[in-house]
Amino acid sequence: MAKEVAVVAIHGMGDTKSNFDEKFKSKLSKILGDDISSKVHFDKVYYQNILQNNEEIVFQNMEKEKIDCKWLRKFILFGFSDATGLERNSEDSGSPYTKAQKAILNTLENCSQELGGFDKPLIFVAHSLGCQLLSNFIWDSQQIPTKKGIWLSMKYSQPEENNFYRLKKMHSLFTIGCNIPVFVSGFPQVDIKAIATQDSGYNFVWYNYYDRDDVLGWPLKPLSPSYNKAVKADYEINATGGFLGFFLKSWNIFSHNNYFTDSDVLKPISTAIRKAITP
Repeated sequence: MAKEVAVVAIHGMGDTKSNFDEKFKSKLSKILGDDISSKVHFDKVYYQNILQNNEEIVFQNMEKEKIDCKWLRKFILFGFSDATGLERNSEDSGSPYTKAQKAILNTLENCSQELGGFDKPLIFVAHSLGCQLLSNFIWDSQQIPTKKGIWLSMKYSQPEENNFYRLKKMHSLFTIGCNIPVFVSGFPQVDIKAIATQDSGYNFVWYNYYDRDDVLGWPLKPLSPSYNKAVKADYEINATGGFLGFFLKSWNIFSHNNYFTDSDVLKPISTAIRKAITP
């Protein structure tokens, strides 16, 4: 039986396992209950494998030397290598930039199968660097003429198929621990443009969640007038939470990597799912 809505998770920067979304799905399903969760197709975009082998080689070479804080060094090395590597050669069909967009497209193709077509809603939950990847995917699809990325070669004969893959069926976008500002803050304010959310055939609501102690997660509305208009709201949460959060007040890896399982993120996503199923 076809599902009623697809919820797609996109991971962030750093060394990420392919099962990164398991706890997210489990906790969200518990909040939704069996009846609603049975109507949801859960999917993910996994792109870490595009660059991971190269990053592993470099880190293994570095480990031969005397270095401390290896876990943090690995996070930074993988994270910033992802950020720079995935922005490279965006016009090249074989570039990491285009491969990452193909990973998104592959997930959408799977979603269309599970949803039984192209007319049902999508909800995206993008973390960290995944926010930038998804923003690039949508931005490139909205440009006429297309200048880079996967849309240089992708063409669909049926309007409903084209609209689905360009994410015009997106119901809600949740960005968590978003670091888009890192990529665009050097531009003049007039050039810091957000993706279209309420025009050009798009009609989705964008919610952004950040932890004040997470230096890699940012509010988006102050970024520029364009982002102020595109993003419905920035929500400050405590993504570390509980006993650990009481002690860890400055930035730590936990404050950046715990968004997917934080109840302050999961509850509004569950609300959006219910609205998408019963408009």
